[in-house]
Amino acid sequence: MGVVYDKQLKQDSGLRNESSEFEPLYIDPPAPRHPIPPQNIKTPKSEVNSIKAALRNQDKDMKLLRDDGLCLTMQQPWASLLIAGVKKNEGRDWYTPHRGKLWIHAASKKATPAEIREVEQKYREEGASDVIFPEFYPTSCIIGSVFIDDVAVNYDNEVEESDSDYIFICRDPRPLVVPIKCRGRHKIWKLGKHEHTSVLDQNVLELWKS
Repeated sequence: MGVVYDKQLKQDSGLRNESSEFEPLYIDPPAPRHPIPPQNIKTPKSEVNSIKAALRNQDKDMKLLRDDGLCLTMQQPWASLLIAGVKKNEGRDWYTPHRGKLWIHAASKKATPAEIREVEQKYREEGASDVIFPEFYPTSCIIGSVFIDDVAVNYDNEVEESDSDYIFICRDPRPLVVPIKCRGRHKIWKLGKHEHTSVLDQNVLELWKS
């Protein structure tokens, strides 16, 4: 309830208190344009669960887009063949929950020319005759990245005739213009701050050029 003072009532001593200068008139406030909903209504449980599920999916998508600097060391010539898109998957005897971007590090052991010719010929016989094989097979450096879509169990060596227990399903290979020298580690490991910054700078430069 609101209060207003009417100066016109000043002249009427019978309607005002002599101790007050103005007589208050009490009026009701206007009704709100939009009715205020009751505060005790609960959101249905099914709607709450759907909202939570949408948020979980959004978090999952954001994790896939995030680059945490995780890296896998591979032997040559397999590392460069994976980054070149000739090799599609990578086999391991251990499982990883990681999905998303994975940097590829070439191990220190150099592949001999005979080993490289043998592997390249194997892929040509499997139908990769129209692909462009890497010109160089560098070692002890980060050479690019791939995107891990999934990790599949290799039942009866169905994928790429690999004898590994698990197959990393890879896509979107991206080579670095300038490989980053560093030492590798076992399994999936995290790049140091300097190495991670260096590879990210090259990614930004490539996006700017495109």
